[in-house]
Amino acid sequence: MIEILILSGVFAAGTWLGGWWSVVLVAAVWSLWRRRPAWRAGVAAAIAWAGLLALTIPWAPLGRLAARLGSVFSMPGWAALALPPLFAFLLGWSGARVVGAREGKGKKLNVKRET
Repeated sequence: MIEILILSGVFAAGTWLGGWWSVVLVAAVWSLWRRRPAWRAGVAAAIAWAGLLALTIPWAPLGRLAARLGSVFSMPGWAALALPPLFAFLLGWSGARVVGAREGKGKKLNVKRET
């Protein structure tokens, strides 16, 4: 749990300084270094982006934006605010998963080739 919180801080700092693409890079480096399941990187990225979103609530009109964005997609406003953490989860998970599969952590399919 502590590792996920520390990783969340790294994801938040990376996002703040480098943008959304840094989530994939941080997840890939973390996966190479720690050799943990990819979902942990996804959860940490989602926590980081939820925290960054929560930090912007006091000074940004997110309530009005969420309501308008939700009406565009025919969904409630809170669901529109749930999309960024979901996107961060997918970015973090995919970055760690690709590196994990490349390093041999992924499931190997037993495919028999006919010759």
